[in-house]
Amino acid sequence: MVSVTLEQVTKEFGEVQAVRNVSLDIQKGELFFMLGPSGCGKTTLLRMIAGFYLPTMGRILFADRDISRTPPHKRNSGMVFQNYALWPHMTVSENVAYGLSVRKVSGSERKRRVDEALDMVRMKRYSERSPNQLSGGQQQRVALARALVINPDVVLLDEPLSNLDARLRLEMRDEIRRIHDEIGATMIYVTHDQKEALSMADRIAIMGMGEVRQIGDARMVYNQPADRFVANFIGETNFIDGTLTEQVSSEKSIETDVGVLRSTAPESKPRTTGDEVSCSIRPEEIQIVDDSIEDPNSNCIQAHVTQIMYLGEHEQYTVILSDGTLIKVVEYSPESRRAQVGDEVSLRFPTSRVVILDRE
Repeated sequence: MVSVTLEQVTKEFGEVQAVRNVSLDIQKGELFFMLGPSGCGKTTLLRMIAGFYLPTMGRILFADRDISRTPPHKRNSGMVFQNYALWPHMTVSENVAYGLSVRKVSGSERKRRVDEALDMVRMKRYSERSPNQLSGGQQQRVALARALVINPDVVLLDEPLSNLDARLRLEMRDEIRRIHDEIGATMIYVTHDQKEALSMADRIAIMGMGEVRQIGDARMVYNQPADRFVANFIGETNFIDGTLTEQVSSEKSIETDVGVLRSTAPESKPRTTGDEVSCSIRPEEIQIVDDSIEDPNSNCIQAHVTQIMYLGEHEQYTVILSDGTLIKVVEYSPESRRAQVGDEVSLRFPTSRVVILDRE
């Protein structure tokens, strides 16, 4: 396993910049995620690390070795593809052994390593089956074993779970995390699924429009988003726009069309009074309450309920504020309904959960 460093990497296809000036330091043994919507450049970046694309500008290093122009088969990286890419005419064992055969590993050593890799992904008993006799989850395990059997410096995973059903995705998340922790490999994982990234990653790079918008662990990118794009992409959030009017110590006041909101959340950058900002408030931070009870550490605003959806583990309310803004409120493990459609309600949310961002 090695560290992976990207230095101002750019990739152009004709006049289109798919990746723009990306710099990353991925630590040795880290499970690092590149997360973003379709077309954001994450797969292009992964393919440059694999060697399938050459960067237009910038450098890619494994440890201190510049591999920017090194062919894929000389990088000692293992790739797990979205579509599994298994040979249909080979058995499971033969598929896993393919990379070892290319490297001319001896027969006895090859068998030992294939058995170890299949055992690691819990597929040893299927070694003589063909891929078309396996489920999607089993095929993905074989693809992972094939990537691991060569003892790669870096394992690259390109949307590996997107073709699986919801239950299998949950199972494979646990398996990939278990295997990573067991072997300590450097893994770089591309996905558009926020829950995959939040539940598995050591750190996450959020990508948008070919750029890295924020890097951090799951709690940081969720609770302290760098901008509106990150806040809106990671989970769900509500935005209330306003103007920063006062800063006293760690508390800021924001004048909005629905009243003054207060924030004590950490800020991503310094701001001055008069700045036009957006307040990001997660739906699960908002409670429907009795407004006669005051709380100095919370904001309280009025709204009307327009829609209610019961989803088992939580109930989701859509409410409209006095200025016409629609926001979502989520209550987990609801024992009973807090309000009815058409009711006027009071909404309370902590000042520590009002994240101030630039208005875009």
